[in-house]
Amino acid sequence: MDKRLQAINDILSEYAVGKFDRKLKISPRRDETDAIINGINMMGEELRSITISRDYFNNIFDSVNDMVFIVNTNGIIVDANQPATTQLKYEPGSLQGKSLQDLLKSSIDDFRYVLKELKTKQSIISKEGIIYTSKGVRIPVQLNVSFFKRSRSEKQLVIVSASDITSQKHTENLVVRAMIDAQEKERRRLAKDLHDSLTQQLSGIKFHISSTIALMQDPEQQTILQQANTALMAAIKDMRNLCFSLMPTMLEEFGLVKAVREFCKQFGYREQARFLIQQNSRLPELSPAVEIDLYRIIQEFISNALLHGKASKIAISFHSYQQLIRVRLKDNGKGFRINQPRKGMGIQNMQSRINSHKGTLNLKSELGKGSVFTITIPLINNYGIS
Repeated sequence: MDKRLQAINDILSEYAVGKFDRKLKISPRRDETDAIINGINMMGEELRSITISRDYFNNIFDSVNDMVFIVNTNGIIVDANQPATTQLKYEPGSLQGKSLQDLLKSSIDDFRYVLKELKTKQSIISKEGIIYTSKGVRIPVQLNVSFFKRSRSEKQLVIVSASDITSQKHTENLVVRAMIDAQEKERRRLAKDLHDSLTQQLSGIKFHISSTIALMQDPEQQTILQQANTALMAAIKDMRNLCFSLMPTMLEEFGLVKAVREFCKQFGYREQARFLIQQNSRLPELSPAVEIDLYRIIQEFISNALLHGKASKIAISFHSYQQLIRVRLKDNGKGFRINQPRKGMGIQNMQSRINSHKGTLNLKSELGKGSVFTITIPLINNYGIS
């Protein structure tokens, strides 16, 4: 065999095992064999360049602190860096083939919507979410999603980086918790002042009017005073309802479920909708913070269901299991589009209260078919159990 052909065979064997440093010399003949050698040398340079780029990418891929996932356009994980497998407690290589949605669960409504938004905007999409470890531990993350393509011949992929923002969310939750507690303290003070002063004064005036009616001889004057007395009774009732809304004494005395039942009776809501309130298990003793937050969320849900959703049926269920409390709120109203921006602060305020207890809010709604809100709050290592 020609020595040059043997050299070609040897260098191709080296290329096969990833050694691309050596080149073959071109003879003075400049014949067809030399043309082949020149082509092989060029191929070696290209392979070496690709390998260096790949190794450089892989080094960066595994050295960053953030979790990084390469997913296809269906949201299936093609590759994941070492921090992703380490932080999520998976074996190396075991994340490949999993759906990213399975890791995010309900914290992102549907990752397909994120991919659709990415195709429309053609820029980086940033969202907050929750990613779950193999043990079910929740990690708050900042997600950055963008298109990724290594070469023209490869299919379009998506790169998703997930930064652990646990410390940031902890600080935010402490601030939110302090604000909520301050608001509730002010509501409690205002309710007490209204009850102890204005309501008592109105009750005193009502007593005097009632006494005067009994002494009046003129029927016309009696009628006028009776009308004033009726209006005063309505004002006292409204004032008591306002005090109950600001700070329901039933909540402090008898707990969450009875307070919710009383709320549904107090404000004439039974005339607008039929309520079904269920308690599937005995609730543990809850801290005042959890009780008042769940109560406010239920207030907000009922108000929205009646005012905006025009619901005629509202179901509220309470369930406790495995150191969790779950409240499910359902109506048969108009519903809304989950991914459509909404005016107002209602749902955002609900989410803030839930986040302050490291809980989750799952929303399901469809136009014409009503809404379902599911609130889950852990009762350990939290503000939960008093």
